Amino acid sequence: MKNNQEILFMAGFPRAGSTLLMNILAQNPKFHATATSGLVSNIIQTRDNWTKNENHLSNDEEYIYRKMKTMLRGMFYGYHYDELKNNQIPINKNRFWISQIDLLDEIFDTRVKIIYPIRNVIDCLISFEKMWKISIINKRPIKNGIKELTTIGRAENLLADEGVLGTPILGLREIIYRKELDRLILVPFNDLLKFPEASLKKLYSQLNIENFEHDVNHIQQSIVEYDMYHGYAPNTLHKIKEGKILSPNPRDLTIYDEKFIKFIENDKYKDITNFIKANTIL
Repeated sequence: MKNNQEILFMAGFPRAGSTLLMNILAQNPKFHATATSGLVSNIIQTRDNWTKNENHLSNDEEYIYRKMKTMLRGMFYGYHYDELKNNQIPINKNRFWISQIDLLDEIFDTRVKIIYPIRNVIDCLISFEKMWKISIINKRPIKNGIKELTTIGRAENLLADEGVLGTPILGLREIIYRKELDRLILVPFNDLLKFPEASLKKLYSQLNIENFEHDVNHIQQSIVEYDMYHGYAPNTLHKIKEGKILSPNPRDLTIYDEKFIKFIENDKYKDITNFIKANTIL
């Protein structure tokens, strides 16, 4: 089967297996999987600069709109020129694609689908906190930096609307609210680790792409991303365990107290907790 979306996009929750998934998908020669891409920022900046250009604004509106649209589309094709020339399907990864899904629709004249790894919010927070505790030397100043001094404060920064975890949560909530779940190819973290073959087969089916038999017993890291750039120690955020995919570890209950966990799962993010539970086999 042929997929009618020439370029695929991956967003999803951080610490939810996106790096692992991209390295697995990279086994398929039909795919070109990227590390975290800056293309989304380039697209937004280019769009915004065009609308600020007085010479463009003085032109015929329909003419300039078509030019803006074709140029933005051309940025995608130019960025992935080599892969498309080789008849590969690029998978461009950035968790902010979810917030730009309407722009993607307009640029490509289609209902774009996004691969979306998900994981329980509290487990994402636990994973981040573990990475933080071994990365203090390389930490960088951030907004609301005073909160970085406490465990709960760091969680609140991550969960802020503009935070690395808060933004994809907002994006998922928006898709749920709009009842457009067909736009997302959900990949639950626990399912990927426990049932990798079934999870991958489902992904291919939802993308309408011919299935590929991945070797989930000999995963190798082919996509490298430098964690110090993100303010963490080397080989923390984006280093995968090579070899056989292992079942998920039990939740570490030493990071947050029971009250905070219940607040996250049963109060503030109850809708997300229930959604993930409903869409996870394990």
